[in-house]
Amino acid sequence: MLKILVLVFTIFISFAVVASVPITETVGQAGDFVITTREVKISTILDRILYSPKGEAFVENQLETFVKDSGVFKAAVTSVLLEVVVAIEAESFGVSNVSDKEVVEAVERAQAALEGKSYWIQLEVPALELKSLVKRKLIAKSFLKFKTSSMTSIITDQEAEVYYGKNRLKFGVLPFVSLKENIKAFLGQQQLEERLRSWFEVIKRKHKVRNLISG
Repeated sequence: MLKILVLVFTIFISFAVVASVPITETVGQAGDFVITTREVKISTILDRILYSPKGEAFVENQLETFVKDSGVFKAAVTSVLLEVVVAIEAESFGVSNVSDKEVVEAVERAQAALEGKSYWIQLEVPALELKSLVKRKLIAKSFLKFKTSSMTSIITDQEAEVYYGKNRLKFGVLPFVSLKENIKAFLGQQQLEERLRSWFEVIKRKHKVRNLISG
C-alpha cells in the first residue's frame, strides 16, 4: 500500500512539474532557429515595452486574446521571423554594433516594467534568455535602420511632376508647385517600402524561413 501511495505521489509531482512549464508550440523556423508560441509572446511583450511610444506593458490577462489563430498573432510570428533573419544578416556582415550598456539598459527597463506581472511570470523567462532576446532586438533594429538609410534615394522634381501628371484627377485644381514636396516624400517612402520588401524576401529565402501558421 505504501509503495502504491509513493507511486501515485510521484506521478502527481511529475504532472505538476510538467503543467508548470509554459505550453509551447513550434510556429516557424529561420535557419537553425525554431520559433515557438512562447517566444512570440515574449517578443511581443518586449516590443510593447521597448518600442511603444509610452513603453507600456500589457494589462493583466491581455495576452489571453493573443491566440494562435488570430490575425494579430500571425503578424507577430512574421515579425519575429524577420527580426531573427535581420539579426543573422547583421552578424554575418559584422555590423551588430550594439554595446553592452545598451543591452543592460534595455533589459533593466523591461524587468522594471514586468516586475510582478503574472503573464510574464508564467512565461518563466530566465535572465540569460531575456538578455539574449533583447540583444537580438537591438541588433535587428540597428541593422534595419542602417539598411533603410542605404536604400533611401532622392526623388527628383521631374519624377514628382510625372506622378502629378498621371494623377491630375486626384489632385484637382491644386498646382504642382504646392504639392511637389509632399509628392516627393510620398514617392520616396513608397520606393523605400518596395526595396525593403524585396530585401526581406531575399533574406527570407536565404535563411529558409518557414511560417507554419501563415495564410
